[in-house]
Amino acid sequence: MDLADLWQQHKKFILIVAGAFLLLLIGRGVLSSQYDYEARAATAYKTSTTMAKQPKVTDDVVRALQDDVASLKARCAELAKTMRHRPDEAFVVPPGEPNPRAFFFRRHRETQKALTEAAERQDIRVPEQLGLKDMAPTEPDEIRRQLVALDVVQQVVVEAIGAGVRRIASIQIEDAAKGRGRAGGFMSDLGVRFDIVGGEKAIRALVTGVVDGAARGQGAYLAVDQARIKPVKGEIGMLQLDLSVSALEIEAGSDEETP
Repeated sequence: MDLADLWQQHKKFILIVAGAFLLLLIGRGVLSSQYDYEARAATAYKTSTTMAKQPKVTDDVVRALQDDVASLKARCAELAKTMRHRPDEAFVVPPGEPNPRAFFFRRHRETQKALTEAAERQDIRVPEQLGLKDMAPTEPDEIRRQLVALDVVQQVVVEAIGAGVRRIASIQIEDAAKGRGRAGGFMSDLGVRFDIVGGEKAIRALVTGVVDGAARGQGAYLAVDQARIKPVKGEIGMLQLDLSVSALEIEAGSDEETP
């Protein structure tokens, strides 16, 4: 059988094979131009060869690393528990409270009266509203948030009165929208800013009291975001403290036991 006969009998098959071979060549060319798979394959082979030459990680090393991870998790849980802000029970709406808004209004009024009267006895001026708005909140989340803010204000004002400052010029509670915008991950915070005027000894005692209050069992933990001091014009020996603190809300982790 000569080539002519072979072509006539198997022409269709030969064309299919030739087309497939041509398509394979074209595809290979396209892949080579757009994706350097040969270089990637060589790199992967080199990496696997290098890894094969590395010494194997022993069980002792794995166990040591697992112990380190467990210790770090325990330390993280301990720090979270210490730093988590737990407001005084007086500033938590009781379960089953029929009117949370009235509860907040009553707590605000009682705290306001107690702090302003205590400050007046020491000839210390305190903002009458304690940084809160005239209108009481209505939504449950905002009521809870404002009660936490009121707890923070009371803690700092009590420290300021005890330290013997001259006056608390202003108190500013962070807006809820700003706090939500900054929150992320497992933690959120509520910030309160104070402008406080007093002598050096009083300012020093105040900052120490705020920082160490939780360790002494005299209040919840407050994170100090900023503490700037500058002299007061026209008042010799007086300093103005720009103090920003935050009540941290930290989610409990799986390895943390919470009451």
